[in-house]
Amino acid sequence: MRDPVYTYCREILPPSVVEHATSLNFTRPGACNLALARGNLLEVYEVGLVMKKSDDEVPSAEYEYRDAGAEEFDLPMIREDQTAPGQRSKNTKQPQLHLIGRWSLHGKIMDLRAVQRGKAQGVDRLLLSFAEAKMSLVAFDADTQTIATESIHYYEHDALKQRTFNDSQTCDLRTDPEGRCAALRLYDDQLAVLPFAAPGDLTAAKPYADSFVVNLRDAGIG
Repeated sequence: MRDPVYTYCREILPPSVVEHATSLNFTRPGACNLALARGNLLEVYEVGLVMKKSDDEVPSAEYEYRDAGAEEFDLPMIREDQTAPGQRSKNTKQPQLHLIGRWSLHGKIMDLRAVQRGKAQGVDRLLLSFAEAKMSLVAFDADTQTIATESIHYYEHDALKQRTFNDSQTCDLRTDPEGRCAALRLYDDQLAVLPFAAPGDLTAAKPYADSFVVNLRDAGIG
């Protein structure tokens, strides 16, 4: 009997192109976070303000040279004030990105959206869609300083493929601005809907309800 053959894939270089981005309060209440998707990599940054000298002064060594391991990036195109360079005060604040975490996920991220949970909870969640016709709801664990998967929803079923004329997986992800649900379009004419608990509802056992799939052709859409 022959030995089974396994597929082995080794990543030589990590993805470098940012394909998707969104802003949210992810790590703590009141935080201004930026989530980036680079292939199968998920990066979360926090936007902070640092003191910067005026443009006509030479930056100090502390500002000009930073620790490379700190993963901090200055944003010179974004300023707290909109005054002319000659009218700015000597000490102004400039936005800076500070890396909170970088995680390698199992599968390419096709889209990501912020799930607003309201001011009662203070933090948002991230909803990710993947090429394998699935979406995942993740939150940030402040104790371990890493992401935690709250739910994974698979839609790569033969029953769904047999009802469609297109096998392509679009994986377009949209969320309701009021935080009531999310929708994932797959196989061109299938729509997976994931309802959420009401924003600010602390009595819900879990932040989501059971998902369901709607055939757009049967509903007369598209």
